[in-house]
Amino acid sequence: IGSDQTRTVDEILIRNIAKAQQYFEAFKQGHTFEEIAASENLSKRRILQVIDLTFLAPDIVKSIMQGEQPIGLTTKWLGQNPLPSDWQAQRRIAATL
Repeated sequence: IGSDQTRTVDEILIRNIAKAQQYFEAFKQGHTFEEIAASENLSKRRILQVIDLTFLAPDIVKSIMQGEQPIGLTTKWLGQNPLPSDWQAQRRIAATL
């Protein structure tokens, strides 16, 4: 009742964004995706899926950190629907969720 809705911070999505940054940094330092996957005990496919989170628009990441992202913007949704690298396109897609 009322307009004040408490949002819950999506800890899983935040953790995956942090992991994506870690994986991308390892890649920039010369590690292969196979090496990163082996060190994390994950598949290469999963590493590639998560690493895409590195390229989210900064304002989208900020909204996620504050628990203000669209309710449909979850790790599962992002894994099934990779966003384009263009930040404006990301914002348009996120606004529809």
